[in-house]
Amino acid sequence: MATLDKILEWDTSFSLMGNANIVKAWLKAMAITYLLIMLILTPMFVGTGESESIPVMAGIFLAVCTGLAMFGFVIMLLVMGNRSQAHFELSDDGVIYQSTDNTSKTLSRIAVLAGGFFGSAQTAGAGLLSISNETIQLPWQAIHKADYDENNLTIRLCNAYRELLHLYCTPENFEQVKKTVQEQLQNRPEQEIQQNTSAGKRPFYTGILLTCGVLLACLPLFALNDLFDLPVFSSLLIMLFSLATVWLIPLFAWVVLVLELFTLGWIVMKLLESSTLQLVNTYTFLGYELLDAGEWILLMIAIIGMAFLSWICLNASKGKLIPLLIRDRMATED
Repeated sequence: MATLDKILEWDTSFSLMGNANIVKAWLKAMAITYLLIMLILTPMFVGTGESESIPVMAGIFLAVCTGLAMFGFVIMLLVMGNRSQAHFELSDDGVIYQSTDNTSKTLSRIAVLAGGFFGSAQTAGAGLLSISNETIQLPWQAIHKADYDENNLTIRLCNAYRELLHLYCTPENFEQVKKTVQEQLQNRPEQEIQQNTSAGKRPFYTGILLTCGVLLACLPLFALNDLFDLPVFSSLLIMLFSLATVWLIPLFAWVVLVLELFTLGWIVMKLLESSTLQLVNTYTFLGYELLDAGEWILLMIAIIGMAFLSWICLNASKGKLIPLLIRDRMATED
């Protein structure tokens, strides 16, 4: 985004724990993390017939996520000194945010190094995500609305379904920043606002529907684990990479397709595998001859589910299904 003449520019140091917006955002992030864990693991437990373990699992991960939330607050207070620094610019082109907090930047890079050293992709990924957000540029057309919190001197810029950026103001410039944001948003044509809002919500609703479809499609795959001695990691990875295809990066579609080929190959091998049964005489059976009607129905449902996942992946690989993360990036770069 090319920067035009600046309307406003300021540097600020703001409280972390003293700002309700930051506390709510952190707690919301932990809540979403918990929900994602449950969405991922619950179908696996249901599919493998271990539904009775779900309450115990839910309690354990609730305790873990609560502990992480509290640890985050400790980091804010003790390591970051309950303060952070940032630079903001408003222009006719949009909004620019830059983190100028050296402590935060150092922690992000330590997380990447620690994740690489200890083999923790989650830690390294969190560090890389933090680094990627050290500078954020938003054109006005990507912002659908703004919420003004005078008590915390914060302006929340949102698209159709989530917050994009917080503007942390000073007591001296809050009203001026608020007026500038209002003017920039009001100057947009009403038709453009309605089109952007509608276009922003549709992919989100589509993502929710596809997520439900992915979870339902993967349930019978987990049920096949016992029937065909299918490695549980293959079903779990199919689900994880399918969800990542819907929400994050279309490149993951190819991983799903490869895993599905592996799963189908494994099932065919088991169906054609011979086994013996010794009664009065010794009988030899192929795997498919031992399946009852219910098991055949389960297998057919699983194949239909994999066909649905393949449809998602093929559309993503052709650019017909754009993950929500990519849509957000495209909107902020227009």
